[in-house]
This record gives sequence, C-alpha cells and structure tokens, in this order.
Amino acid sequence: MRIFIAITFLVFAYYTFQAIRTLVKNSVVRIIYWVLIAVVLTYFVFEIALDISNVFIIHEKLMGFALFLALYIFLMLTSFSMLFEDIVRFGNALIKMRKSETFTIPSRRGFISKFALGIAAIPFSTLVYSIYKGRYNFRIFDYLLTFEDLPQNFNDYKIVHISDFHCGGLDNYDEVRNAIKLINDQQADMILFTGDFVDRRANEIDDWKSLFSSLKAKDGKYSILGNHDYANYVDWPTLEEKQADFELLKRHQKEMGFDLLCNENRILSKNGQNLSLIGVEYWGYDSLLREGDLDQAFSGLETESFKIVMTHDPTHWQYRVVDHEVHIPLTLCGHTHGMQFGIEVPGKFKWTPVRHGFKYWAGLYKEKNQYLNVNRGFGYAGFPGRLGIWPEISVITLKKSNS
Repeated sequence: MRIFIAITFLVFAYYTFQAIRTLVKNSVVRIIYWVLIAVVLTYFVFEIALDISNVFIIHEKLMGFALFLALYIFLMLTSFSMLFEDIVRFGNALIKMRKSETFTIPSRRGFISKFALGIAAIPFSTLVYSIYKGRYNFRIFDYLLTFEDLPQNFNDYKIVHISDFHCGGLDNYDEVRNAIKLINDQQADMILFTGDFVDRRANEIDDWKSLFSSLKAKDGKYSILGNHDYANYVDWPTLEEKQADFELLKRHQKEMGFDLLCNENRILSKNGQNLSLIGVEYWGYDSLLREGDLDQAFSGLETESFKIVMTHDPTHWQYRVVDHEVHIPLTLCGHTHGMQFGIEVPGKFKWTPVRHGFKYWAGLYKEKNQYLNVNRGFGYAGFPGRLGIWPEISVITLKKSNS
C-alpha cells in the first residue's frame, strides 16, 4: 500500500504539472514545483511509510501525514480533470484523423487547467483549515431542559458538559486557554467531563495541567473514564507499568480538582433537596472493555431521586441506561466526536458518516421521557482536524416544568 501511494503520488504530481505548465511559462516556478514534490515525497517515505507504526502515536508525524493526505487529494482531483481532458483530446484527434489522415492531438486549454486546479483547491483548503483552525473552533451549544421531577431548589441549575480532551493531540496553548476561559465565563453550577482525558498515556496531561486546574464551578467539577483512559493503547512491557500509568491518570485528575467517579455517585444538596450524580466506568456495545456497572453506581441512592448519569459511550445509554428499571432523566456522554467531519445547521440539520455506526452521535436526544446529550468533544482522535462538526462546550440549564 505504501509503495502504491508513493507511485500514484508521483503520477498525480506529473498530471498536475501539465496544468501548471499550461498556465505558467516561468521555468523557476516549474522547478520549485518539482522540488516541493520531491521534498514531500521524501518526507512521506522516510518519516511516514518507513515508520507507519508511530504515525498515530507521535503528534508531529500525524500532522505531517494529514497535510500529505490533503496534498495527495489535491493532486489526485487535479489529475482526474486533466485525464478527462486527455481522453477528450485523444478522441478529437481520432475523429479528425478520419478526415485528414493525420493524427494530431489538440493542445491543452488554459480554461480546463484553471478549472482543474480551482476545483481541487476547494477540498485542499478546507482540509488545511480543518487542521489549523477547525479543531480549535469551539462552539457553545445551549440546552434548556425541563423536568417534572426536578427538585425546585435545582431550578435554573446550570451544567457545563465537556468531553474528550485527548490531551496528546492538543498543541496550541492560547487556543486551549481561550476555550477554558469560555467555559469559566458560563459561570456553571457544575462542570461534568465525560471521559478520554488522554490519548494513550497519563503524562500527556503534564503540559495542560495548570489550564484544566483553572476550570471553576460553584458545586465542583466531576469526571469519568473513557476508553482511552485505561492505558490500553500502549504495548506496555509489564502489567504493573500499565496499572501505574492508569493510577497516575487518576491522581492527575484529582490534583486538577476533578472528582473522578468510577461506578460511584455523589449527592448534591440544596436546602434539603437532593440531586444524584452518577458516574460509570467505560462500557461500549462493540468493545471488550465493559467496566461500567450501573447497579453498583446506584448503590445507596433513593429510587425516586433526580438522577444525572455520566457515561462515555452513547451505546451504553442505548442498550443499558434508557431501559433500566431506574428512571434516569438525563444522561451525558461523548466518545463519537461526531466523526469531526460533517454538515450541521444547528437545530435544523446534521449529517456525518458516523451516523451509520452510532444511532446517537451528536447533540440532544429524547426517548421514553429521558434525555441524552452526546457532546461532540473538545479535542480530536485520529485525523487532526475538524470540519463542520466543531469542538463543543455544552451548556445545559435544568428547569422545573411548572416553574
């Protein structure tokens, strides 16, 4: 596959050069083009193709691969347009040969070359935007949710729901600081984080610890574990090292002021009225990792108390929570990132390819008089960019229906 990519990259580069040569007569520009192609291809071969196992581990390599992919798509789309022109030119030459008995291929048209480069520039520029700007294009999603059984003293209670920091991929301190300020500006009663603090290792938090420590809410900030938080994405020499990293992650969260709930609950009281906050460990329908235990997390709670559940994967809500014998008015999760790519008109339309894998993939859902909010995520996983599905800060205000 790597050899195929390198060869097709050169073929596409050659065809794209035909468009450039048609429009630009300056030999210096042509030389610069081929020098750039040689540099990019060399980078791909030695930094990506020969070290493919580290591409999704080392952030810089992943960024390089993403930019290579954007350029590859640009060259490919340009080449398809130029190839189509060649087919037409060849066909015209055959038709004319019947009349004149000479085979002459018409010269390329400047309009086609401009069209080819222009069309290819659209996805190229959007991909580059998604990498450098889109993944820090934080958006606030406001939700006003009404409940008959909400305790009166929690009327107008404000929750900021965030998820999926993926610290290993964060690389812009100023942008993250601005996002933290945006969260604090909401003056939340409570901040709830629904998992995936890191990509692979606990030490990814080191550079961001002071920022996440600065998150403030009147009644505190609470967190749960996501699938990336269990140190399962590293080939550890020993189980002891894996467990040590897992314990370090939990200590980091505590030191940053997060109350990490692992199949546990907390009772928040206001003038004699209570709200139950439940945090479960990771449970995924298509995963071997199923540490989440609702029954254990409910231990000691009154059946009729108003409950908010934090779980990482929306399939947990789909297959376990929504049909649980205990009524759960509100569940918060993350995990999907909305695939980080899609089309969305808030409140009217949203689409992404991940909808074919997840029934509940972004935003607010309601079934059986129970709400689910799937946060689109703070960071990224996999492709280091976002387009259309932007990083999200959910602001949820609880309202008693008869207020």
